[in-house]
Amino acid sequence: MLTMILRKSRKINYLLILLVLFSRPIKAQRNGANDGPESLLWKKLDRSKEGPDKIRARLAVGRAILYRSGDKAETIDSAMNFGVMAERESRKINFHEGVINAVVLRSICFSQKRKPAIGLKLAQEALAFSEKVKNNNGIAESYMAIAESFPVHIPDSLRLKTFYYHKATAIFRQERNMNRLAAALEIDAEMCFLANEKTQAIKLLFEALNVNEVLGNKAVHGIYWMIARTSNGLGDYPDAVKYSLLAIRTAEAVGDSTLKLCSIYHNLATVYMNMTDYRQALPYSLKALKIARRYKDPDYITTVAYALAIQYTRLDEFSKALPLLAEMEKFYTEGYGKMVVTGCYLNNLTWARQFKEAAIYAETLKKDLAELPPDSYNERIVCYGILANYYLDTRQIDMAYHYADLQAAIPAGNRTPLNNRARERIYYSLDSIRGDFRSAFNHYQQVQRIIDSGLNVTKAYQISLLQIESDTEKKNMQIEALNKQALAKDNILKRNQLVQKVVILGCVMLAIITALVYSRYRLKQRSNALLLKQKSEIDQQNVELQLLVGDKNQLICDKDELLLEKDVLLKDKDLLIKEVNHRVKNNLQIVMNLLQSQSAYMANESAQQAILEGQNRVRSIALIHNQLFKTDSVTEIDLACYIADLVHSLDFAVNKEGTKVNIRFDIDAMMLDVSQAIPVGIILNEAVTNAFKYAFPGHSAGEIRITVKKIAGQIRMCISDNGVGLPNDFRLEKANSLGMTLIRGLAGQLRGTFHIIDREGVTISIEFPVLIPDLAMVTAGAETENV
Repeated sequence: MLTMILRKSRKINYLLILLVLFSRPIKAQRNGANDGPESLLWKKLDRSKEGPDKIRARLAVGRAILYRSGDKAETIDSAMNFGVMAERESRKINFHEGVINAVVLRSICFSQKRKPAIGLKLAQEALAFSEKVKNNNGIAESYMAIAESFPVHIPDSLRLKTFYYHKATAIFRQERNMNRLAAALEIDAEMCFLANEKTQAIKLLFEALNVNEVLGNKAVHGIYWMIARTSNGLGDYPDAVKYSLLAIRTAEAVGDSTLKLCSIYHNLATVYMNMTDYRQALPYSLKALKIARRYKDPDYITTVAYALAIQYTRLDEFSKALPLLAEMEKFYTEGYGKMVVTGCYLNNLTWARQFKEAAIYAETLKKDLAELPPDSYNERIVCYGILANYYLDTRQIDMAYHYADLQAAIPAGNRTPLNNRARERIYYSLDSIRGDFRSAFNHYQQVQRIIDSGLNVTKAYQISLLQIESDTEKKNMQIEALNKQALAKDNILKRNQLVQKVVILGCVMLAIITALVYSRYRLKQRSNALLLKQKSEIDQQNVELQLLVGDKNQLICDKDELLLEKDVLLKDKDLLIKEVNHRVKNNLQIVMNLLQSQSAYMANESAQQAILEGQNRVRSIALIHNQLFKTDSVTEIDLACYIADLVHSLDFAVNKEGTKVNIRFDIDAMMLDVSQAIPVGIILNEAVTNAFKYAFPGHSAGEIRITVKKIAGQIRMCISDNGVGLPNDFRLEKANSLGMTLIRGLAGQLRGTFHIIDREGVTISIEFPVLIPDLAMVTAGAETENV
């Protein structure tokens, strides 16, 4: 029974060793400058004005891009461009802080691009400049950039890296730069963890929690993850679960779904695997793999996929593990990665007792070991253990002893307690199979000593963790008490200040009131004197006002008499104008009768025709005076009614032969001033008369159309017929007949345009502006003077 337990424990130990080895490429979660979410930083950059604020915003965006780069060259180059621009702008305005942080950003970019020499040189330049301008925060930033140029897998480099991070943290702590101190503490704790200074790492992490609490920063899941990871490494699984769950809750609360959350899920899964609770580990590995695949990160995908493959294998679901191992194999086809994938296959196939397939991978792994450098101790320890475990399960005892001995021959400084415990368990199993129970018992005791030592370390860590938690809680209570005391003192100070302000304000108000009372007294005296003076003036003005009122009443009476007289004169004027219009109409009627009588004595037909045309012209004017006489208006006539009367009289006078000529009207309703109505009437008379005379030879039927439209302060009048049109030799500019001369002259008098269109008959078009009555009177008067 004991042998079975140890055998199972042996396999689990090598599973954990391989998992730790394979997890090594997973990237540490970088900690930014606590500048805030990248989306908000971009908005801040857009809103910032040129100057220091713009430079700070540009550097913050550059850092955010770098910390999410995932070591992708193009993303790192983008972050570096922000550093270059910030440095150029800072040097223009001599902004020391901007120059330092820009050079530091460029330094870290080069270190991340696997060019540490350039990164170190730039960091040293930033340090020299910071010391020159005495910028302590810049010195700390430069130390962090220097530390970034050293790798972590070389012990001496790790010591240097830790040294510079310690110096940066101390400066930030001294300068009370809380934002940068929070980030530096996390990185410093990471270095302590890698240097196996786990207790110091825990202290730094709890300090980082306190600093973030002071800052009000809720995104502390990275710190909880690092505490959980440290606890897991020291075998303190309850605390590892506790802080992993805290990390998950915090990440979900702040909405973080990045690769940091993937690391948290994976860490919790490995804790449950260490506790051999594979069923509990499974959902967290699935969540971690989902995030890793979304980000397409090979290191995360392969690490989480292997952990998940182990879980499926241990849960007797090896068929689900194979696709995951195949997915890992796609990412690593050569070198160290390929060897680790081979070890993963061999480990899982051995557990699943598929020894035939496992043998192929065992041979491949031995070939890979032959090509491995002799000083690759970590890789050799794991591979020797996997091969020893495989040969033990397949009962190839000599081969198992061989690889166990090879592992034991590796220098003790490169072996961990976990390695030694796994090897001693292999020796115990091998000795038990051979029947060498004394040696087996010795190895069993050695296993127990290693376990006890690990338990002691775990207990010491748990005690240390409890002490740190207790100290942190006490510090928080002290801080809270100090805050309360400070708040109480602040309240007392504020109350005293308030009392002092009230007293001062009361004194000031009393002085103001006294001044106001005295001022009112003096004002009242001056007002009384002024009132007496004003009273005498008012009395004098009242006397004058009474005289003015009497004058006003007399003027009002005179005004009323004048208005009555004006109304009488206006009525007389209207009657006189109507009488004038009536007499003008009668006189024009007499003229028409005389012309008609004269035409009766004329034997010449042309003379008769001329007299008739003159008679029609006079009639066009007489109709206007008739309209004025019939209406109340003395200056305007209804144009539509006037044109209708005029055309009907022309039709009666000219169209005596019974010619079938229809006359159609399309006239807008409008009033027209007399000064424009007379020229319009004469033009209309001439155009219609010409149409009757010439458009329809041989008394043929036809149509005359009269259109008058008012458009935007203009009147457009068209007289058109559908007769034979103009003669072929007709030229408007050469036409010198009386009718055409009249039309042309009257169109000019109206300040209008005159056109003749010969198409399907003749169309005479006249367009002129409508004059307002006052302007019309002035125009009429001017034209009368010209005449």
